[in-house]
Amino acid sequence: RAPLLHCTRSLSSIVYMRPIPGPALRLRGGLGPTQLSRPAVPPAPVTEEVPWLSLGLSGAALLALLPLLLSMPRQAGVTAGAIAVSLLQMAVLDAPPEQALLEGVLALVWSGVITLKEALAGFASEGVVAVGVMSAVAKGVQATGGLAYISRFLLGRPSSRLAAVLRLVLPTMLLSAVLNNTPVCAMLMPVARSWAASLSPAVAPKQLMMPLSFATMLGGTITLIGSSTNLVAAEAARKHDPTSPMGMLGITPVGLVNAAAGAAYMVAAGGSLLPDGKSAPLAPRAAPSSAPSAVAAPPRGVARLWLTLGVLTGTMCVAAASPPLLVPTALSALCVLMRLGCMDLSDAWAAVNGPVLLSIALSFALGKAIEVSGLAASAASSLVAIVAPFGALAPPLPLPSPPHRSASAARPRTVASAGSLALLFAIYAVAIAIGAVISNNAVVVLMFPIVVRMSEASGVPWRAALYTLTMAASASFSTPVSYQTNLMVSRDADYAFADFVRFGLPLQLVCMLATVPTCYLLYK
Repeated sequence: RAPLLHCTRSLSSIVYMRPIPGPALRLRGGLGPTQLSRPAVPPAPVTEEVPWLSLGLSGAALLALLPLLLSMPRQAGVTAGAIAVSLLQMAVLDAPPEQALLEGVLALVWSGVITLKEALAGFASEGVVAVGVMSAVAKGVQATGGLAYISRFLLGRPSSRLAAVLRLVLPTMLLSAVLNNTPVCAMLMPVARSWAASLSPAVAPKQLMMPLSFATMLGGTITLIGSSTNLVAAEAARKHDPTSPMGMLGITPVGLVNAAAGAAYMVAAGGSLLPDGKSAPLAPRAAPSSAPSAVAAPPRGVARLWLTLGVLTGTMCVAAASPPLLVPTALSALCVLMRLGCMDLSDAWAAVNGPVLLSIALSFALGKAIEVSGLAASAASSLVAIVAPFGALAPPLPLPSPPHRSASAARPRTVASAGSLALLFAIYAVAIAIGAVISNNAVVVLMFPIVVRMSEASGVPWRAALYTLTMAASASFSTPVSYQTNLMVSRDADYAFADFVRFGLPLQLVCMLATVPTCYLLYK
């Protein structure tokens, strides 16, 4: 009867808001009797300042685009307007990408440009599933302590600032080539900070954090699974031409050139373009006992650590041998890691970035609208006309030259090469301009239909244009909001917006000059 009496008194006290006599009653969530004995006070209304300037700029931009939109066919104009509004929301109003893209897709559905089935087709894409699953597998490496364990052995003890940046950038690129770059950056940030402090005060955190973020993006271009952008591009290529998919190492040649050019620039220009830049030699450490290479025991044991690394290696080998098996192999690897205690189900769910996956799926819907509305063909024709003065573009079906005019036949091929290179440079420039305000995955999906149309109109191989677009989408260096790793290091090292522009914009130009000719030569 005593427990029943106590429960009755507790219920009556809660109803009439009176204190509960006797022992304290603890409810789930940590509420005690003192918190239940007073009525809830409604929170004060939150008043936010309306961004009138941003709204005015957005309205002015739309009014400026209105004559152009009205001159297009109805569906193409509606699609261009929806994309323009989405871009303005993300760039000017700082709206979340998933919200801006969702509103744009809904506008296209209600206007009849695409059907509801076409709008939801991106959620069934293998590329979206691959991004989520590979993020979860990378989380398993992080949960077992493998990332921090390996990185401490790779960093070493350099003797100058140049050597310190190089020792940080190269291992980061190697790790990002096989793991998702976001968890790699998250794990290496505290490691790099403590490592730099143990070396000498001459290497400030601002000298290392931005190269760390850029190295993760450059390393992600080396293999198919290094970045979600590569997976999205591979899915778009598979849908366009199922007979020639993008293999596990298909992007590796141009990715290595891109990474090498970026690493050379960061080592050479970091001291002068990054804040707190110093080139003084690093002071040796006082005692060996303070060495950062003394690694703590893995949190889940050494056996599980090596098991996780073995499972990841096996997944990479299977994906390299047969790219269509990436998703089922990664799902199987994820189940093995969870069953053997290398990671928990909560770890896997925490690694899946819902807003990123939603943005990718909605980007596929916008890409479909660009294709079916005729906007892709119109934009492709305009870009081809713009770059045509740089050289005569090759015709889609070139006629064979007469055998007696072999000497003069070389000139059209040279001029056509100049025009093709100009077209690839234009693709790269437009992609990095759009990628400054939207996600790199969205850049690939939105521009891929336009790139295909441009290739068909000019005779440029679509694979060369696809790899150029993929490299440009991953070159998100010029702003802190263009990629999530930039946001992470920006907050950690207290970078200013101008720091990214000063150091990242030249890096984009270096990568463009290195990768565009490589794409043309390798995939022509």
